[in-house]
Amino acid sequence: MAKATKALPTAKKKPTPAEIQALLQDTRTLLTHWTRIRDFISLALGSEPITREHEQGFLELKSETARDQRVVAQKIPEDLRFGADKITDFLRQAISAAHLRGLPAADKRGLVSAWHVASVMLHRAVGALEYIGATQHIVKHKKAAAHGIWAIKQQAAGGRKRSKAPLIIGAVIIIAAAAAAAYFLLLGA
Repeated sequence: MAKATKALPTAKKKPTPAEIQALLQDTRTLLTHWTRIRDFISLALGSEPITREHEQGFLELKSETARDQRVVAQKIPEDLRFGADKITDFLRQAISAAHLRGLPAADKRGLVSAWHVASVMLHRAVGALEYIGATQHIVKHKKAAAHGIWAIKQQAAGGRKRSKAPLIIGAVIIIAAAAAAAYFLLLGA
């Protein structure tokens, strides 16, 4: 009888300084391509004629950006987000510069907003990689279980939870008062 073997989880090795520098360079290249896309967005939002060279340049830039995005996505630490989904969605929606120009105003604003959010995330990723490269210290982000300002403040203060006893006592008093009022109303009628 054959035994089923379960693969043991492999610990992810800490990236070497050379790997971090290569990833940083790839991410900077992606950021450069992403910034150049803004120039084509500006062209599409303007009134200058869009030439065949503009269209060809935009398509080549989209291709380079998509390739670099895939390379960075394979190498970047799991908890460091750089807007890969936003970049992919943008590149999928922006068919050509002429297509961007022909979109309704609301769609143009949405694409510009998506470009901006991805740009901010890319800048953050570059900054985080520069930090990791300088200190060789990888920061792990924890997901906050707390939602809202009050919960975050409570968590920061040591996680003390508010007692529910006053709430329960108040509810019992209100129910007793309502029952007493109903009793006296029925008795008086």
